[in-house]
Amino acid sequence: MRKYASVFCFVLTVLPALAGDLEKAFKYLNTGDYPNALKHLREVLQEEPLNAAANYGMAKYFSFKDNKAYNLDSAHAYIVVAMKRLPINPEDKEGKRFVALGVRDYTIQALYKTINFEAFSKAERENTLEAYQHFLDVYSDTALLRQAVNLRNQKAYMRALSLRTVQALEEFIKKYPEAAEVKEAKERYEKMLYEETTADKSYLSYKNYLDKYPKGKYVEEARKNYEQALLEHYLRQNTLSGYEEFVKMYPRHPANHFIQDTIYKIVTAKGDVEAYRKFVRHYADNRNITDAWKQLYILFTARANPEDYERFRREFPDYPFAQEVERDALQANRILYPIRVNDKVGFALKNAVDTLTPVIQPVYEEAGPFSCGLAVVREKPCTDTRCEYYYITKEGRKAFDEVFNYAADFYEGLAIVGVGDCEADECKYGIIDKRGKYVLPPVYDFIDDPTEGLYVAEKDKRFGYINLKGEEEISFKYENALPFKQGVAAVQLSGNWFFIDRSGRQLFINRFADVSSFSDSLCAVTQDGANWGYIDMSGNFVIQPQYESAEDFVNGFAIVSKKEKDPKNKNFFISQRYKIDKSGKIIEKVTAPKPTPVNKKKRGR
Repeated sequence: MRKYASVFCFVLTVLPALAGDLEKAFKYLNTGDYPNALKHLREVLQEEPLNAAANYGMAKYFSFKDNKAYNLDSAHAYIVVAMKRLPINPEDKEGKRFVALGVRDYTIQALYKTINFEAFSKAERENTLEAYQHFLDVYSDTALLRQAVNLRNQKAYMRALSLRTVQALEEFIKKYPEAAEVKEAKERYEKMLYEETTADKSYLSYKNYLDKYPKGKYVEEARKNYEQALLEHYLRQNTLSGYEEFVKMYPRHPANHFIQDTIYKIVTAKGDVEAYRKFVRHYADNRNITDAWKQLYILFTARANPEDYERFRREFPDYPFAQEVERDALQANRILYPIRVNDKVGFALKNAVDTLTPVIQPVYEEAGPFSCGLAVVREKPCTDTRCEYYYITKEGRKAFDEVFNYAADFYEGLAIVGVGDCEADECKYGIIDKRGKYVLPPVYDFIDDPTEGLYVAEKDKRFGYINLKGEEEISFKYENALPFKQGVAAVQLSGNWFFIDRSGRQLFINRFADVSSFSDSLCAVTQDGANWGYIDMSGNFVIQPQYESAEDFVNGFAIVSKKEKDPKNKNFFISQRYKIDKSGKIIEKVTAPKPTPVNKKKRGR
């Protein structure tokens, strides 16, 4: 009992001393004696660290602005301890003492709010990332913390933007994942990442982006740009080997078919049998292989001779349409003749006893002879503005579906066709192959039959020359032009005629008012438009101009005409025609009527 009594006496002795210290501390706080207030508060806290009044007092001490030790961070640290001791019971002895000192739940809470508010206001005045972060690290008012977080995030985002780097945005997103700015930051990050990775716009940079960021926001755009850049890379190289590599390495590329078509065009550019032979032998996987086989077949058998079909079978036993060859070879041996029955035309086969057996019924209004295995026919009557022609095989079926308003016989596997009102000279001419495909589109006002591998053609009131591949070989710059004969052709510019070779080079300086074409190495020309003579390949006259008309030499002779007095009536003149040799010597008079001249420009069928 003595032991407990002595302890009790000690407590009674100590408590008044501590209470006295608190009273002094608050007295000094209220009078501004901050050093003594701090001394007494520390003594209390040394004995009782969690004392609510002492912690409240320390918070007040550090929150007074006239105190040299003013420090809101310290004030907050003490007021938080005081807050944890709430609620204070004003009925117990300690609570009564605290109330007597002015320490109540309300005053502690009010100081807590004030300290946090002042600290937040200070951060707002500084308005920096560090200031807001410091507030968040030290203070605890929930409402103010939310504001501070938003302001801190804004400052952090602005700083990341100012650095203009992918790394800065990435760091912001990782550090502040709940920030309202993260959505925008991610969008900027994705865009900047894409732009930085693909800065040089090369196909390799786009591929690098796709490889490194397969789930990136700009994957679709990168894929499209990659495909385009990759294609442009190979197009700039523009080599057959490069295109072959492209087709092999990028089979799923959207332009793979385009590149296959390009390979087809390059390999078959010459348009001859050898070009297509090379293609079918080396590009069996190309999507144009069927077309190449067909074109090879057409070129190889262009004239539809039986020998050509037999040779084709020998050289190309792997042709995928063998039955077609067998059928065409059989038809090639058949010679069909046009027959007319009741004003309708058909075709018949001549048998061994020279009798005709109809094989294609006479249902056509008009029909041409078979040439290169095809014949042009017209089944319907012509209208006032146009006729309709198509081509048939020797079996009597349509060779292809296309219909034309003008159609010529095939020559070396090609035919001149026209569309439009050809009767009114409003036709546009082109050239087709035996499949009915345009080798040359119908954009020409005139195309003459080919001579020496070239067509004379007119477009936009200018004449030029096209080869059998449908290529414009001599430019369209002449006012008129005649077909090539013996490697030379006459063309007209500024009203004068002169002669060119296959390259378009002028042969000699002489120019003429009108000309014919070379035949037997001589050509009829006139310089004054009235008197005709003959020149040689050098442009020199070998027969002087003296005739009113002069025809071409054939087998060493030509027909000319001169104006002479009528022997029956001296007051009249007649055009006397003579047959001359290449020296100009008259061989004999010609009494046959003068032939009707042929217009240099052919119109219609």
